[in-house]
Amino acid sequence: MKKNKHSPFYIWIMPLAMFLIQGCDNKKASLGADNEIRVICSKEDRDVVEKYLSLVFTDTIFTPEPEPYYYLKFSDPATYNRLKTQAYIIIASTNRNPDNSGYQLIKQILPKYQLDEIQNDDPMILGKNIFAKDQLFMILNFENEQKTNKLIQDKKGFIRQKYHDQFLARQRKFILDGFSNTKLEKDFSLKYDWSIKIPWGWELIKERPDSNFIWIGREMPFQWISISWESGNITSNELKAGKYLWSWLPKYYGYIQSSEHKFNLDKTNFNNNYAWRLKGVWETKELKESKGGPFVSYLFYDEKNDLTYHINYLVHYPGKDKSLYMRQLDLIVKSFKI
Repeated sequence: MKKNKHSPFYIWIMPLAMFLIQGCDNKKASLGADNEIRVICSKEDRDVVEKYLSLVFTDTIFTPEPEPYYYLKFSDPATYNRLKTQAYIIIASTNRNPDNSGYQLIKQILPKYQLDEIQNDDPMILGKNIFAKDQLFMILNFENEQKTNKLIQDKKGFIRQKYHDQFLARQRKFILDGFSNTKLEKDFSLKYDWSIKIPWGWELIKERPDSNFIWIGREMPFQWISISWESGNITSNELKAGKYLWSWLPKYYGYIQSSEHKFNLDKTNFNNNYAWRLKGVWETKELKESKGGPFVSYLFYDEKNDLTYHINYLVHYPGKDKSLYMRQLDLIVKSFKI
């Protein structure tokens, strides 16, 4: 069918013919939460699509129950026009059956040369800012389940990295590049040999200059970040670092402690510093009302000043999703600079 350039079809198909163009000056901000991926496919494809996308988006945080980094939300192809400005969209078809509504949607969206490419060469197209700012838009057009499995195995790492990078870029705009508590940021940078970005709404909870301890936070949900430091190197071996981190929570917070549940210590990189990372679950002790939630600690050594820094963050949000807040907190603490 010949496309009239004045028809609505022509207007909304043209941006997809330029998947590699990043410009989005006149586009509105994309919609949706950063831990939700909107998947558009036919009902008959849903089980297979969910099976393979679950092999890609495998990251989980224990809070203490397991929570995925991303939730896959499925919608019918008929909802496409209403959902096409969502932040994360995947349009998928696991076959090329003319009766498959997901495949028919892909044929309508793509110009002929791109449709030929995904059918003959690479069955995946990934673009940014197609219909809205800060949007990640992916099309998967498989010929059969066997080829679906091969592509997912080949490109799993690539897809995961793209979504991780997009999450960080969107969250930086939301958390770090907008309004901030500049007064508290300046106060810390003048008093101490380090700085950190502090989002708007965060407050100083406790400051103990005599013991090198800073505690900041906000409510709804409760989110805490603490920074402490002391002379010498505590990171030289796993046993030494583990004992220090295990005893840190009750020493500085007083009424909370680490639980043995999901207690995991590993090596990592913190802003180009060799570091120990502890992931676990905290719990209150000797309180009538029991509380708890996830926490993460980073322990690293500043050789120039002979100081060991410990940065801890935790969340308390009972019965609610906490994985998004934990990822936001990780972004904030990594704005820390000596």
